[in-house]
Amino acid sequence: MHRKVKKGKLKEDISPNVVPMIDIMFLLLLFFMLGADMSQREAIEIQIPKAKAVPEPKTIEEKDKFTLTVNIHHAPPGGAPCPVNENNGICREEGHWQWQIMGEDYPREEMKKQLVIIAQDHLEPVEDPKAKVKLSAAFLLIRADERAPYGDVQKLTEYAGLAKIYKVQLAANKPLPEK
Repeated sequence: MHRKVKKGKLKEDISPNVVPMIDIMFLLLLFFMLGADMSQREAIEIQIPKAKAVPEPKTIEEKDKFTLTVNIHHAPPGGAPCPVNENNGICREEGHWQWQIMGEDYPREEMKKQLVIIAQDHLEPVEDPKAKVKLSAAFLLIRADERAPYGDVQKLTEYAGLAKIYKVQLAANKPLPEK
């Protein structure tokens, strides 16, 4: 006698492979951490002067160009307090004003060298092969504290000219809307 055996449905154990998901999450975490770190290096807290009017970029290409940000900020040597600056005065001690690119302070002569190096890395395409001067396509954004000596801004602009960076912009706060 034959007995019929019912064949039951096999249950498949479906378990997703989470290892690739974990790898992707770590890569995304790393990407965002590094991206956030770079944006913070250029944005130190300084009081930027207020402007009467702030022009908007003229073209989309201007927005996409390489922009080098240089900060001029008050940082006395050794982190010592500066009584003049703390009382909202205008500190004119040359050693108290630092020039900074991407979170790193540079002495003035070293800043001149750094600008030349960066300018050489971002040269404009030359249509005339006989052109004697090759200009930099980089934009230089100077973010100076509103109480920074104007001579520092002037000297930085001079260094930009020597490095063949001719697209120089000064950062300013947008004016408050008139009531």
